[in-house]
Amino acid sequence: MSTQLLARLEARLAAALRKLGVTQLCPAERAVRVVEFGVVGLTGAVLNVALFLWLAGVTSVLVAGTVAFLSTICWTFLLNWLVTFERPGSILRRFGRYLGVYAVGYVVYIAALLTGLHLLALPFWLSDLGAVAGGGLWNYLGSERYALR
Repeated sequence: MSTQLLARLEARLAAALRKLGVTQLCPAERAVRVVEFGVVGLTGAVLNVALFLWLAGVTSVLVAGTVAFLSTICWTFLLNWLVTFERPGSILRRFGRYLGVYAVGYVVYIAALLTGLHLLALPFWLSDLGAVAGGGLWNYLGSERYALR
């Protein structure tokens, strides 16, 4: 995607977020980053499920899940590097930080999932939704404040 096209899309998204009143809660630039991060995450989720389902038929579930998870991290890092955040510093150092953030994000996800299921006795779908939200929030904040800034 060209830099000019991305800039135009971001400007339109910022205008739409202003109209919705979102920018009363946070600056337009940050609101745009959150939306971009979410869209990148959505593409990562689709990639993860597709890879997992494809690999689960030919290998163990553990291998399929690991390959899908690591592939998704590489995919979302690249997209977030290119689209969501500016490209500061060394890409290898930033990728290492990104892996660290996402490793903690995975722990946050599992802890929230188990809390929802076992302590709060929530239905599976609601526990998972809360876990995705918690892990996603950690991943965004960690990416914004540490890995990709």
